[in-house]
Amino acid sequence: MTRLRGDRIGVLGVLAAAALLAVGCAAGSSKQAEEQESIPRPEWRVGDRWVFKRTALTGATAVVTHQVAAAMTEGYSVRVLGLASEVTRQWTHDLHLIQETLGDGTLVRYDPPASFFTWPLKPGDTWEQEFQYTDGRNDGRYANIWKVAATIEPIDTVAGRFYTLRVERWSGSQRLEAYWYSPRIRYWVRLEDYLRGYVEELVEVRSWSGS
Repeated sequence: MTRLRGDRIGVLGVLAAAALLAVGCAAGSSKQAEEQESIPRPEWRVGDRWVFKRTALTGATAVVTHQVAAAMTEGYSVRVLGLASEVTRQWTHDLHLIQETLGDGTLVRYDPPASFFTWPLKPGDTWEQEFQYTDGRNDGRYANIWKVAATIEPIDTVAGRFYTLRVERWSGSQRLEAYWYSPRIRYWVRLEDYLRGYVEELVEVRSWSGS
């Protein structure tokens, strides 16, 4: 009787330990999944570049390169090459857009910088912001809302398959842009610009190290 009880206690102990281990594994898996879906702020380096195929509503196509030209204390300078004229964008480290310098010399400013992304980036997030927009033609105070998709989306491109979070920018009931952001390349793999009427899809990515 004593031995049978001891065996029973031993079995119960093993089962309890297994249950605790299972709970621990489940909690660990849940935390891991949450961490995978919670995307940290990226770090760009001079020489990082992302090459896109841009297709306009008219059907015209172009190869466009986004390249980090400078990494500064206040943020990044990114050149957009391959268009009729070069565009330079100034971003904060949080990827808030400070200004754009267009090829014709037009300076577009956002005050405060437009918060295109917030970190960590999570499914279902939303945020809104008011800012002063200045370009010499459409100057004024604007309000935007950003909406993050509820789930991770796989996107197939010439450069491969990427698991992304879609971030949309809205002005009232008008959707302005959508970005499919990939933590793997620290940039978006697809951009749909509804205001200007074009789509950009990733065809190549190069890091500062050349890989």
